[in-house]
Amino acid sequence: MKPSFNSLFWKISGVFFILLTCVGIIYVYITIDYSGKYVDEVNQRLNRNTAKNIVENSTPFYDGKVIEPALEELFHHVMAINPSLEVYLLDTMGKIIAWYPPEKKLVLLSVNMDPVHYFIRDTSEVFIKGDDPLNPSVQKVFSASPLTMNNMLYAYIYVVLAGQEYHAASDILFGSYLMKISIGTMIVALLATLLIGLLIIRVITSNYSRILIVMQKFRQGDLKARVKVRSSGEERQLAEMFNEMADILTSNIDKLKEVENLRRELIANVSHDLRTPIAIIKGYVETLQMKEETISVEERKRYINTVRESAEKLEKLVNELFELSKLEANQVQAKKEPFIISELVSDISNKYQLIAKTKNISINTNLSKELPPVLADLSLIERVMQNLIDNAMKFTPEGGRITIATQKGNDNDVEVVVSDTGIGIPETEREQIFARYYKANNFTDLKNSTGLGLAIAKKILDLHDSTLHLMSKENAGSSFIFKLPLHRN
Repeated sequence: MKPSFNSLFWKISGVFFILLTCVGIIYVYITIDYSGKYVDEVNQRLNRNTAKNIVENSTPFYDGKVIEPALEELFHHVMAINPSLEVYLLDTMGKIIAWYPPEKKLVLLSVNMDPVHYFIRDTSEVFIKGDDPLNPSVQKVFSASPLTMNNMLYAYIYVVLAGQEYHAASDILFGSYLMKISIGTMIVALLATLLIGLLIIRVITSNYSRILIVMQKFRQGDLKARVKVRSSGEERQLAEMFNEMADILTSNIDKLKEVENLRRELIANVSHDLRTPIAIIKGYVETLQMKEETISVEERKRYINTVRESAEKLEKLVNELFELSKLEANQVQAKKEPFIISELVSDISNKYQLIAKTKNISINTNLSKELPPVLADLSLIERVMQNLIDNAMKFTPEGGRITIATQKGNDNDVEVVVSDTGIGIPETEREQIFARYYKANNFTDLKNSTGLGLAIAKKILDLHDSTLHLMSKENAGSSFIFKLPLHRN
């Protein structure tokens, strides 16, 4: 199934477009609202003195009473100047006494006087709205002025500057005009923002698409597929995390393959190495059973000795296989403690003196005095020494010599060397010397060898972060060298 690598791009683009559309609608709404307020404020500023001019050019009151002819003349004058105005004559409490145009039906019989008083006493021309007696649900801009005679307040002239007729025409023209401007501006802004946004999103998501492509290749079996890190930020972190994860998975796969190869090798070698001693034991036991009445005492002893040697070899092979398997499975933990390596070497060499004497081999030690203690697992290092000495004993002919030396390495470790005067190891075989089941091809006295000793020694030293080095010269002997860290108080 081919993945849609651009799905992230289209998802983000869709969300981005919806957000832009919402922003555009909000922009249009705010633009219309503020434009309306702007027009109202301009209208009020330009016509602020309308009510005052009306008062100055008319006297509809005389002796505290309304003069009807004068009031009609006032309204006629207003109609002539601006027929869109709505003029109201208010008493001092805000009650409507008369109004123009008279054919309009009032909804409110009085006007809230707080905005009127504020308008009259304010000199800073602050934008303010008041009641519309014809439409109580809407506040409108107005002009107001007190009507006085002989310093006595009789009434107020209250002029709604944007009457019903004005608003009917204005709403159609102004709304249509603003809608065209707003929608046009919104479309241009949306398109420009959308194109720029899509370009930016494309650049950002292209990095993720590239990572997805590499992931797809990795999933399909291309274990070498890695993301080339070019960007910074989260994309770089994601790419590095994938590369690191891929390296770990590849490493684990390689280890699993190695373990599988080792398992197959183990089965092949175990079946081969176990078959021989088992066949010998079985053959000699069957012979003893068949010749139970006729076999001589000497032959019986020889047969039993052969069975015993084969059983010992079988036991040793099984034990070493079990030990090496535990080491390879990381089931052995090094319990490190401080000890004097020279004392350990001296004890082990003394144990091998009797065996070496029977083979006419001498074991010498060259132990540096006053060496500081090392930090290692005593029992595991003892096993390393035993394997190295066993290996030296196998490959050293009669009359040969084995030398074990300890000496100060650098400032942080002690060096241990196990040397022999044996047959040496051919250069062509030195790379395989630490592999399991290695046996030299130029030496035949290996009937008790399992080929696992050096592999076990190397695994143990790996637990101590140390390495087993080989120095050898064919027909002149070999030296195995390893180092152990000093104990720091």
